[in-house]
Amino acid sequence: MHHSSMPRKGIVLLLLLLVTLAVFGNTVVNQWTYDDLPVVLKNTDAHSLNGFLENTRPGRPMRELTYIPEHLLFGDKPAGYRIQQLGWHGVNGFLLVLLFSSLGIELPFALLGTLFFLVHPLQSESVANISHRKELLALFFSLGALLCYVKSFSLRGARRVLLWGGALAAYGGALLSNETTVTLPLAAVLYEWLMVERSKRVLLRRPLVALAVAVAAGALFVYRFRGHFAAEQLLTVYSKNSFGASQSYIPLFTGAMKAFGFYLSKIILPVGLAPEYTFQLSESLWQPWALLSLALLGAAAVCAVVIRRRLPLVSLGIGWFLVMWLPVSNLIPASYLAADRYMYLCLPGIGLVLAGLLQRWPNRLFMAGTGMVLVVFAGLTVVQNGYWRNEYTLWRHAVTVNPGSTWVRETVALSYLLTGDYGKAVEHAREAIRLDRFNTRAYLTLAKAEERRGNLAEAVKNYEFFASFGAMEYPEEAARIRLYLPSLHKRLALQKGLQ
Repeated sequence: MHHSSMPRKGIVLLLLLLVTLAVFGNTVVNQWTYDDLPVVLKNTDAHSLNGFLENTRPGRPMRELTYIPEHLLFGDKPAGYRIQQLGWHGVNGFLLVLLFSSLGIELPFALLGTLFFLVHPLQSESVANISHRKELLALFFSLGALLCYVKSFSLRGARRVLLWGGALAAYGGALLSNETTVTLPLAAVLYEWLMVERSKRVLLRRPLVALAVAVAAGALFVYRFRGHFAAEQLLTVYSKNSFGASQSYIPLFTGAMKAFGFYLSKIILPVGLAPEYTFQLSESLWQPWALLSLALLGAAAVCAVVIRRRLPLVSLGIGWFLVMWLPVSNLIPASYLAADRYMYLCLPGIGLVLAGLLQRWPNRLFMAGTGMVLVVFAGLTVVQNGYWRNEYTLWRHAVTVNPGSTWVRETVALSYLLTGDYGKAVEHAREAIRLDRFNTRAYLTLAKAEERRGNLAEAVKNYEFFASFGAMEYPEEAARIRLYLPSLHKRLALQKGLQ
């Protein structure tokens, strides 16, 4: 494909767009879910160029720019926004084929590796949820940067410099889409180390200079995200996993290792997927699953080094996966220990491993087995897309997958409250509080459900708790509840008088 004509490339692009439409087309009927309301609908930065320039909600500017034409054309109709979602995902598949081809992989194997990336059920969250377009855009610019860099080695003079400029510009676009692409230059370094002769290297031509630049970039990164090193950020991650027994780093490290093993399991067997996951955290170093995952991580790194001469493409794929996993590993506390969307930038590495192995051993049985797996994965993705149909289907499925998450329980409680099933709302809100007594939002949901059931005493008690302790996270709602409480006290007194 590397020497193919433009019509052939056009056919490949069309094929990948059609596959994307076939597998993810059922998302077009989905409603707004998850973070769509704050990120898209209520974000004035994403509604007009003037709003974007005001920057009232600092975030991912590339993502916000792509929302502006959609807001003007489709307003609050989510179906129109999904055209871009499908387009970016399909185009990313095309760029991946081009990159694999540039690395020396023949078209049939490049397509199979790309289809693994394209149809894997872990991609459902990034494609089905409009607010996660940041992942799609980040990969688009990352692949563009790597393509420019790889192709620059076949050119000289001004054209080569031009491609270097293109790679830098694309890398800037990737960072403006999602900061987790910060480690992308390490993928370029791995490419040089594994695939480029010493005399032709650029980044590794002067290793000490490269190391100095890396250290400086690392220092800048640490300064830029210094808030993530605060104890409060550590506790934020712990609270999402209903853990508050310690401020030690050990639970975070072992949790990150468990998440790594969890990702490997879901790449192989992608069932039981949900928007949020929790992990059992502990201060103990003796945690078998964490130790096993750490061993697998070490084995993957060692394997990449050992096979680098015999299977450089496979080694590069492993390296890619590990390099892009680092920013989402939570070894530096950020947010969730694991999320499906975190794999969007990592899965191209697994696709490269698959393509490299298929090219090295093009066994018909191996090829047929890969094709069957891809068909099964595509079917699982169609099903997974259906769970993202609306807030109710999303969280009611999530609670079956992850019943131990206080945040999932609280959100499910809210979904039942909104659909009038107050008994279920109370049940899930109480379980959310049992899992984490500081989940203030659960108290608010519980109060509303009890009020609607006529249990005013319980409603008042939980409203008062929310008004006292929820002001830090939800100041406006806490203020409204404080204003509402006097009238509720009167109703309660009247109810007691009638009894």
